[in-house]
Amino acid sequence: MTLTALEMQGFKSFPEKTTLNFGKGITAVVGPNGSGKSNISDAVRWVLGEQSSKSLRGSKMEDVIFDGTKLRKAHGFAQVTLRLDNKDRALKGYDTDEVSVTRKYYRSGESEYKINGIAVRLKDVHELFMDTGLGRDGYSMVSQGKIADMVSGKGKECREMLEEAAGISSYRYRRNDSLKKLSQAEENLVRLRDILTELESRIGPLKHQSEKAEKFIVLAEEKKTIEIGLWLYNIDKLKADLSAQQDKIAIAQNQYDSAEGELSEIESMIEQCMTDTQNINIRIDEIRNGISELEEKAASSMSEQAVLRNSIEHNNETIDRIGRDRTDSESNRKQLLKEIETEEKLISQIRRIREEKSTELQKTRDFLEKMQLEGGNLDEESAEISKNIAVLTNELSDARVVHSTLLSSVTEIKTRVETIESLVIGKQEIVDDLSSQNGRIELEKQKCEKEIAECTNAVNGYSLRLNGKNEKADSLKKELDDKTFEAQRTISKIKMLEELEKNMEGYSGAVKKVIKESQKGALKGIHGTISQLISVKSEYAVAIETALGNSIQNIVTDTENDAKNAINFLKAGNAGRATFQPISAIKGKSLDEKNLDDCYGYIDTAVNLITYKDIYAEIISSLLGKVVVCEDLTSAIAIAKKYEHRFKIVTLDGQVINAGGSMTGGSQAQSTGILSRGTEIERLKEKDKKLTQELAEKQESYDKLCNEIRKLTAELENEKAELSNLQEEKIRLEGEYNLISQQLLTAKNDLNELKSEKNSADERISSIEKSIEAKKEQTEKLSEEIGNAEKRLLSLSGRKTELS
Repeated sequence: MTLTALEMQGFKSFPEKTTLNFGKGITAVVGPNGSGKSNISDAVRWVLGEQSSKSLRGSKMEDVIFDGTKLRKAHGFAQVTLRLDNKDRALKGYDTDEVSVTRKYYRSGESEYKINGIAVRLKDVHELFMDTGLGRDGYSMVSQGKIADMVSGKGKECREMLEEAAGISSYRYRRNDSLKKLSQAEENLVRLRDILTELESRIGPLKHQSEKAEKFIVLAEEKKTIEIGLWLYNIDKLKADLSAQQDKIAIAQNQYDSAEGELSEIESMIEQCMTDTQNINIRIDEIRNGISELEEKAASSMSEQAVLRNSIEHNNETIDRIGRDRTDSESNRKQLLKEIETEEKLISQIRRIREEKSTELQKTRDFLEKMQLEGGNLDEESAEISKNIAVLTNELSDARVVHSTLLSSVTEIKTRVETIESLVIGKQEIVDDLSSQNGRIELEKQKCEKEIAECTNAVNGYSLRLNGKNEKADSLKKELDDKTFEAQRTISKIKMLEELEKNMEGYSGAVKKVIKESQKGALKGIHGTISQLISVKSEYAVAIETALGNSIQNIVTDTENDAKNAINFLKAGNAGRATFQPISAIKGKSLDEKNLDDCYGYIDTAVNLITYKDIYAEIISSLLGKVVVCEDLTSAIAIAKKYEHRFKIVTLDGQVINAGGSMTGGSQAQSTGILSRGTEIERLKEKDKKLTQELAEKQESYDKLCNEIRKLTAELENEKAELSNLQEEKIRLEGEYNLISQQLLTAKNDLNELKSEKNSADERISSIEKSIEAKKEQTEKLSEEIGNAEKRLLSLSGRKTELS
């Protein structure tokens, strides 16, 4: 037998399930102080049944459960499993190659032990490791200071260690157990002697009570006869009263029938009135519905009228605006026509003046020629004037060239302005397009941000719901664990009780031997003990078991000869004594007391509170036929006094008032009795069935909740993925928005530059037009000077003419 593995979960510093595998040879665990090395040896000692928390370096047993940290929650239980190689079959009673021993402890204080997965008692674990040296106090586990204790220990401790090493400790344990049972048997014998002495002392009072009972029977018969006569008298009197009442009932019936007819007529009238009222209400509802429809149509018409009015007002405003525009256009046209007419008049006047000037010039030239011909003295002056006229003519020509140049510049600048205006229009379209794109992207970004907010809210909502579901799942898992633990405890208790029932724990040795021999077929005619042949409800189990007393272990046989053979068997084997009740010999008893049902606290006779086969009726009635069961000791005392202690009374909690007046009572043992053991097994099986059903329902709810959690988790992940996509889309839109904003800013700058250039061109045009105006004035001035010179020359020519 060797240690192969050690599994720990929730034990001290091992929150998660940890498995240590031990191979052949020596296995060493190395680590610094505080790393939990000693917890491994504590786990081995604990799973072997150590009950002292101090030996496990704790103040209470709950300290072995992992208590949690800042990052981990505390566990609700600690579990350790020890796995042993049993190929050599060193562990007797287990024909498997591997034996596992498990101990589980809950914070509630509940503890359980398992061997190969089957629930057992701590005693079974101790017995498993006896004589193996591997028990909790065995020599196989040597801790600090253990060697010194072995060497310097007292003689008793050394002897126990040597007995464990020699493999005889199990015999010492069995010997101590046997001595304990013998001591209990001695105590039972002393109790039996006390009971026998008490019963012997009751024989005299019982005889006196029997005489009183016989006298009571005679008096009871007389009382019965008198009561019958009284009842007959009362019956005759009641018959006369009944006849008189029947006459009164007939009269009342006639009156009732008359009133019933009148009531029917009134009800018919009421129904007719209700019908008329209902028709009127229906007509009123129809009228109301018609009014509602008309009101709805009127409201609809009003709405349409308001819409049409608004349309008319809008159209009138449009007509007025178009009229104003038309008036303005007409006035502009008239103004232009006036300007055109003025300009045409001016042109005609200029043409007329030019013609006049041309005529005058021709005259002057003619006069000049005449003067040249007529006057020779004035030639030089005329030549000088001519020279001046030539100079002025050149200046006039230069001024006209400058004027022409300025006009050409104005034309070029206007052409550039037109080009700039077309460029401005193009840039403006680009700016408008970029602004439109920017607005669109801004709307998309706002929509994306709104969707991100909605998605974030959805993620938060799913997270809250998921947290709620997880908390509910944790609570349901805890309930499921609690129910599972309770079911395991119930199954364990059922197995323990069935084992006790199988081993006939609580029965005397003689009874056990007779029943076992009967089961083997060595003894014939054995039916079983009284406890095995009857069944009783749990609320009456204590009372019936108390009423039966030691008779509960009586053995029922077919005949006296069968009982004789069983007695001879016990005598031959020196196996003790037992009481036998042959079916062929026992006669039943019954309780004939009257008016017990009227007594406060009375429940029933004991024989009526149990279930059994008809074949055992005489035996059961002989034991319980004259035993009364009542609720409590107070009612029992009252019933006993009323019937002068003629029969035995038992309360539900096991207190007894014996026939004759003696009382037996006190606290009742808490352990399950022989009689109630079977009832308790059935009750526990029913409880186990109910727990199994509840477990299935809880498991179904838990699985359903887990599916919901998985679904919520998937939806949460989808929302998170959608949120991530939306955030990426937002980043993309922000990048595109920034790019278009930069392009829009550049286009606006270009547009501003073009507008600035156009303004500069307009200013240059204005400046050039001023220069043109100045040149025009200079040209007119030069023309005027030329005219004056020509006049002067003409005058000189006239003088020359005069001179000539």
